[in-house]
Amino acid sequence: MDFFKQNDEITLPPQPVPLVAENYFITKEPDTTPLPTFEDSKAKLPIPTWDGHDDYIRCYWRAWELAFGNLGSPIPGTGFVSNFIDTAFNGCVFMWDTSFILMFGKYADRIFNFQGTLDNLYSHQHKDGYICREIEEATGRDHFTRFDPASTGPDIMAWCEWEYYLNFGNKDRLAKVFPPLMAYHRWMSEFRTWPDGTYWSSGWGCGMDNLPRVQPGYSVMYSHGHMIWVDACMQELNNCNILIKMAEILDRKEFIPELEAERNNLEAVINQKLWDEETGFYYDLWKTGEWNKVRHAGAFWALLAECASPERAEKLIAHLEDENAFKTPNRVPCLSVDHPWYGKSGGYWCGGVWAPTNYMILKGLDKYGK
Repeated sequence: MDFFKQNDEITLPPQPVPLVAENYFITKEPDTTPLPTFEDSKAKLPIPTWDGHDDYIRCYWRAWELAFGNLGSPIPGTGFVSNFIDTAFNGCVFMWDTSFILMFGKYADRIFNFQGTLDNLYSHQHKDGYICREIEEATGRDHFTRFDPASTGPDIMAWCEWEYYLNFGNKDRLAKVFPPLMAYHRWMSEFRTWPDGTYWSSGWGCGMDNLPRVQPGYSVMYSHGHMIWVDACMQELNNCNILIKMAEILDRKEFIPELEAERNNLEAVINQKLWDEETGFYYDLWKTGEWNKVRHAGAFWALLAECASPERAEKLIAHLEDENAFKTPNRVPCLSVDHPWYGKSGGYWCGGVWAPTNYMILKGLDKYGK
């Protein structure tokens, strides 16, 4: 018996929680549809026109070429159930990366079911609702054990599914993904929160690996640092908002009271504990009760979660126009320019400009008419 199976049998209930029992993807038959090629698909993709920007157009087509070159099929015995796009990093499907890759994958939905990549995460949901953030494509094994601070997150799959629903209106898909998404949200609420309902993560768990956020003495990448994580709180607030909308559409209103209660608590605590009026920014909160005063891209999840008042949103957005913060020749760096760890060459997440966080910021700005 391998370690992961043995670990589950020792620590988990004999039967899955009711929502996991509804998880369609655990018993779904694997997809055997042949993979498309870029050459055969190019004529079916959206064709951009932008006079005088030939380099940008070439970059666009190269992005699609890379995407189609990283498609994969389920290997028998892994528990994968759908064709997928590989993150092209370490042979794992990632929760964070997949959710963002699928945001552009939807523009090729009629060619390849990019959205099905998430099926392989849902199919590996554990009896208690846990889903590992990295799953090995060759073996189907979780890359982390559940209680490792870096084992899962961020909880953004519901946002990705909602974006697809807004595009395609597929209510059948929505009905299938709601149970695993709700079960995972409940797991996060039970095992990734502090007594006041705020959330914690880690450098790896939040997707922004080496940002210098935790109090000195804690591991930047691997520890939760006994800290309230601003982005984790806002992601779960956004998740509540989306799951409420899904529950309303699917007539699963029994879940709305608990989601509304958590939403209201998170919105209040975020604005009471994490907002600094003097600097006009949301900060992580150390266990000492001090803000870490690190300006990083994670704070802009406040816009997507719509927890900032119009007045606070204006102050927060102003940091994007500050040359000592986020106004660099190529925006938006993940760490503010004035931080000692900021690296002009990127430094991974210590100054790097990343497509996922840029997309999140742009979608958040949309929410406030910016």
